Amino acid sequence: MNIGFIGLGKMGSVMAPLLTRTQNRVAGFDLNYSLPPDSPVKRAGKLEELAGCDVIITMLPEGSAVLQVISDLLAAGAGGLFIDLSSCHPETGQQAAEMLAPHGNDFIDAPVSGGVARARTGELMIMAGGSEEGFERAAPLLGNMGRAVHVGPCGAGYAMKSLNNYVSAAGLVASFQALATARGFGIAPQTFQTVINASTGRNNTTEVKIDRFVINEAFNSGFALALMAKDVSIASDIIKKQGFDAPVTPALSAYLFDALDALGQSADHTEIYRHLSNARDRQTAR
Repeated sequence: MNIGFIGLGKMGSVMAPLLTRTQNRVAGFDLNYSLPPDSPVKRAGKLEELAGCDVIITMLPEGSAVLQVISDLLAAGAGGLFIDLSSCHPETGQQAAEMLAPHGNDFIDAPVSGGVARARTGELMIMAGGSEEGFERAAPLLGNMGRAVHVGPCGAGYAMKSLNNYVSAAGLVASFQALATARGFGIAPQTFQTVINASTGRNNTTEVKIDRFVINEAFNSGFALALMAKDVSIASDIIKKQGFDAPVTPALSAYLFDALDALGQSADHTEIYRHLSNARDRQTAR
């Protein structure tokens, strides 16, 4: 097959080459193309060059960019299977499917979890929404990049990703609050980790992030706070529309955007700990 991969940022640039494990015709496009000259991914000079591909894969910042790429490729005569690995609102999946259906093209929304480290090694969790037939076609390709699970109809993949990051963000903020408070009681961070990770409060943040990115003040997990805030905002919206809203939901979303305003658009999501600590310092100084 001819595979076209659009979006070669932090994630896409390490995911696209993995496709060459089983495919020898992979072309990539990005306005800021950054793959090395010896990459097994062939560079496409312009988006329209990918219109003849059997499968189009996108990894883009947000839903409007995904829909624009689909529109541009359809105008250029594209046909085949479209797979989006981005994190978007479930409505984006429905809109994309509606755009592609008249042309006989399937759409699979397949956002990923695992960050750059697991993207590089092909160990991502891939949450796929779409038809059974479309997923069966997509699965061999997705298998190069991680473990793909068909979670439901079109849009379900996007929903699952936002809900995952909602749960992750809630655990992250609570864990950082608990860590900072524990330190105030003279509990060493390593002791906090030892106890909580052997107790019911353990989660991904306490098991992975505190030690690797927070205690050492590296704050370089590779996952942007802006992306977490976006995903939690999507989760907040779909939770409310489904009738399962609770006070913590909008509060968490608002807190992340407040932190983003304070820390800046380039902040890593683990820098929430700095924001939390800075807020305490400001209150103490009053």
